[in-house]
Order: sequence, then C-alpha cells, then structure tokens
Amino acid sequence: DLKTKPIFFLSFQFNLPAGYVGLVFLGLAISYSLSSPLLGIVSDKMPTIRKWLLVLGGFGTAIGFFLLGPAPILQIKSELWLFVLMLGLIGFSLGMSGIPTFPEILSCAIERGFEEGLSTLGLVSGLFGAVWSAGMFFGPTLGGYTVQKLNFPWASVIQGGIALLATLLMGLYFIIEGVQKKRSPQVAENESNSERTLLLNQS
Repeated sequence: DLKTKPIFFLSFQFNLPAGYVGLVFLGLAISYSLSSPLLGIVSDKMPTIRKWLLVLGGFGTAIGFFLLGPAPILQIKSELWLFVLMLGLIGFSLGMSGIPTFPEILSCAIERGFEEGLSTLGLVSGLFGAVWSAGMFFGPTLGGYTVQKLNFPWASVIQGGIALLATLLMGLYFIIEGVQKKRSPQVAENESNSERTLLLNQS
C-alpha cells in the first residue's frame, strides 16, 4: 500500500507534490547541519556534560518519533507543521546524540588503560564508523519492514520506543557509573587510613 510509505504518506496525507515532499524532509538535514557545530563546541568546552547530551538527545529523538506519525494512541491529528517540527527536533536530537559520542568513547578508552595516541584514535574511529554504518543499514531495513507490516505512524512509534529504551538504559548506566566513581575515592581513603592505623599500632 503506497499510503504506508513515508514519502507517499506525506503525499496522500497532505496532498503534497513530490518536490514539496523533498523540501519537507530537508527539515531534518538542516536542523542537524546547523546544530552540529554548536553542539561540537559545547562538547569540547564542557566535556563533563557529554553523557547528558547523549541522554537528552535520546529523549528528544524518542519524542520526535512518537509525534512524527503521530502515535495513534495519542489521538493527535496529523498536521504538516507538526511533521516538519518533529523532523527538526529529530535532526537536532541526532546531533546531540551523535556529536559527543566519538570523544566520549575516546575518553572511556583512555580511562580503561588504552594508550593515548594514534593507535587508540584509529581503533575508536574504526569502531565508531563500523557501528554507525551498521545502524545506517539496519535502521532503514527495520523501518521499512515495520512500515510495510503496519503503517507509518506505528513504525514511528516502534522506532521511538527503541530510542527511548536505549536512552533509559544509557542513563541508568551513567547514574550507576557516577555513584561508583564517587564511592571509589572514599573506599581508597578508608583503606589507606586503615593501613596507617595498623602500622601505628604495630610500631
């Protein structure tokens, strides 16, 4: 059914000619390209907030996909302005999720004992490129399959649900990691004090 395809969904839903459909989808590309330099500067200047940029970007992506259709359970009428707005939100959120990812992976690798140099940079770059390319393949494949089996609104809900689940798991991991890092200096200090007390008692 042509009405289930995203491009033809716009044509049937809003009676748009093919040229205008292409312009509508520019909303995602423009918002991503305009926000990427700004998000890159923020990521470099404030590395401590990179993780939460990833989380906020994930939530923004989920919201964008839930309202792109929009989700049938929300009982919201599909409007062209809402579709364009959500494409813009998804583009901006993808920038928040994608731009800080590479430097954050590099920082994590160095923290885990990898040598800081070109070898680690090449390893991280290759891993990032491989995962990104895999997503560019499996994402459209899964999206096309769900659109064919269901329809465009429900396919958007499923992709938004995947983004939401990944974001919740990532946020939970960051919280646990932060708690463990706060406890580690205290544990090390307590162990040092215990050893010092034991040496004093022995002397």
